[in-house]
Amino acid sequence: MTVKIDLKTIAANLLTAGKVDVLIGYEAGSLPLSATPLILHAEGEYRRDAAKLIFDARCAMNLVNLLHKFKDKKVAIVVKGCDSRSLIGLIQEKQFAREKLIIIGAPCRGVIDRHCLFNLLGCDSPTSAVLENNQINAVCHGKKACMPLNDVLYPACRQCPVHNPLIADYLIAGTVEQPEVPDISPEVEAVQQLSRDERWRRFQHEMQKCILCYACRNLCPACYCRECFADISKPKLLGRTADPADAMLFHLLRLMHLGGRCTGCGACVRGCPADVDLRLYNDNLRQHMKEQYGFEAGMDPQIEPPLACFKPNDSDDFVM
Repeated sequence: MTVKIDLKTIAANLLTAGKVDVLIGYEAGSLPLSATPLILHAEGEYRRDAAKLIFDARCAMNLVNLLHKFKDKKVAIVVKGCDSRSLIGLIQEKQFAREKLIIIGAPCRGVIDRHCLFNLLGCDSPTSAVLENNQINAVCHGKKACMPLNDVLYPACRQCPVHNPLIADYLIAGTVEQPEVPDISPEVEAVQQLSRDERWRRFQHEMQKCILCYACRNLCPACYCRECFADISKPKLLGRTADPADAMLFHLLRLMHLGGRCTGCGACVRGCPADVDLRLYNDNLRQHMKEQYGFEAGMDPQIEPPLACFKPNDSDDFVM
């Protein structure tokens, strides 16, 4: 049974009672309408620091990626609906034991796309910007502006099929209404209508933006390999040069690794400094997994991912 409780209260209670070693949540960031991770340790000043915990539309980061730093600890973590899918995926692949996690669910209608907001404001650094009652009130170049929160949500949030956490021990708010979303995003549907050559040219053009900083990999909860193929030197699988072929190979190989793992949390898109449209290819990948295997990543912790198991009667008609 999931219990509804105040975030600051449950954090202090869990740490005081010694039920967890670490609690991972959010605190307000130094930039307008931003939030950063807040990690509380049982042996630290958690009583004082628990008061810094927040959850609202500023909290965009998928905190599940930080769990990899605490594999030997009992951890409490705040998760949105999309984040809970990432967590289920890691439990499915036995990266974390469910009994070592206390999951604090945070129902979510979407998170703020600060780039979209600042573009609408015509200002990269507003004097102030605050979220109040689903409205954003900002001051930019001495002028006041007010806009609905729904106007500046990430596109992925508008098409998210899971606004409420799928697994949680505690909820910090009431569940939110889940709007109907299309089975396939309009962007992916449009690309699928293109010819093979047109799709390839679109991919090449998109990959020219990539600077191979690996932010997408570093922020992805599903990228948990101890050594990434991109870092292997013996043998060296790919370069890190200005040649677009390096970026294309990196993303193609990474997409192969994300088959059955990508949940569409958007961490890679939000973290990309070059605005590479990774969502387009991740969405297409998930659509392919759904059509070919009837599988949606992170939806049921009891189901084995199709690419993480082998059965003697598996079809081998794909072997060339």
